Amino acid sequence: MSDVIDDDKMVALNLAGHRLPLPPEVARLVRAQRDQCQARWHLDQTASTTPWLFPGQEPARPLGATYLNLKLRRHGIAPLASRSNARLALATDLPASVLADFTGTSIHNATRWTGYARRDWLDYIASRTPT
Repeated sequence: MSDVIDDDKMVALNLAGHRLPLPPEVARLVRAQRDQCQARWHLDQTASTTPWLFPGQEPARPLGATYLNLKLRRHGIAPLASRSNARLALATDLPASVLADFTGTSIHNATRWTGYARRDWLDYIASRTPT
């Protein structure tokens, strides 16, 4: 839960050292989840030294990705589709090498995504070449 940054003006998530500001409605939900999980964690601090934002059945472990995916889908949120849309949007604005580094994927995967976006980066490469 230390990755939830709440300074009373905005709520953000710390993802790999980057602050991701949350929209007001999502921030409200994250605050509620954090408060509920902190209360549960205080009841059983012996299980874990760090409270999880999405604790599993055992307080010392986080909620599994598969189960979290199922819960999100029950609320009409399709994580895989959202992730794919976000990656495609990035691929239209970033060269494959930057996309691979930014998303933590292979250059092969990033090249495929930039191919889907059908963006030509020759002008970008030319502008980066020292004269």
